[in-house]
Amino acid sequence: MRYQIHHRTTYDYSYPVSVSHHAATLRPLTDSGQTCNSFDLRIDPQPSDLLQRTDFFDNTVQLFSIQDSHERLVVDANSDVTVQSKFRPIEGYRLTVGDSLERIRTEWSSGKIDTVQYAYPSPHVVLSDTVRQLSEKFFRPNQDFVGAACALAAHIHDAFEFDSSATDVSTPIDEVIETKRGVCQDYAHVMIAALRAARLPARYVSGYILTHPPEGQPRLVGADASHAWVSVYAPEVGWIEIDPTNRQFCHLEHVKVAVGRDYSDVSMIRGALTGGDQHEIAIEVTMTPLNPQKPERYTLSW
Repeated sequence: MRYQIHHRTTYDYSYPVSVSHHAATLRPLTDSGQTCNSFDLRIDPQPSDLLQRTDFFDNTVQLFSIQDSHERLVVDANSDVTVQSKFRPIEGYRLTVGDSLERIRTEWSSGKIDTVQYAYPSPHVVLSDTVRQLSEKFFRPNQDFVGAACALAAHIHDAFEFDSSATDVSTPIDEVIETKRGVCQDYAHVMIAALRAARLPARYVSGYILTHPPEGQPRLVGADASHAWVSVYAPEVGWIEIDPTNRQFCHLEHVKVAVGRDYSDVSMIRGALTGGDQHEIAIEVTMTPLNPQKPERYTLSW
């Protein structure tokens, strides 16, 4: 699948901003499952400087500053991405949770430590008693590991209600688990927390997912949104991407932008400014297939 993605973020400030500094993580990744063919970032007002770097997690980050007074900031990102596949052929994977933990520890002791940072708490993933209780329901030593991860994702999808007004970035995981309400970001954090409570490495993934308009209706410009899901480390296989919000393995309809420990590592636009007071944010995403087809979807079953 090949996509043209337009992501526009508009900030309207109630008071002029005299100077601002921002970091944008908007360029889709190029890895074994996808290729970013081109990327263009346009900023209004024009920044005084624009730098690009690769962060600790190998994500591409654009850094820019605006030195002129402004009451509105518009960031337009245009990407052309080809997705080969994110689905791993794991039907024959039968390591238990206990076996997987043992192999992960062996990897760490032998010096392969690239997964270590994804097995411990992070700013948005707190390993509380509530989280540990949830984890223990799914990750028993003799339980099939990938099956347990699928069961957890299915549980989150079935038991939680998607509610964009129930949470914000600062909502604790315990509250999300208690109310069983939230958005894709919350679903991903809950699943990651439960995995890490069992010392199983799990990454937060930010990106996009192709949405489908109702039958007979045209695709609406700007009606799509950014998305979040989970990448689970399975010894002998590698990273497996699971979308608990949609109860499926990630495949041709998911475009990956960045990975990190949690949302705080991969926020698409963040920054600091002087002035501005209150502000409103509008986000428009249009994800257009350039070679429309109906790719097979892999629902969570084991």
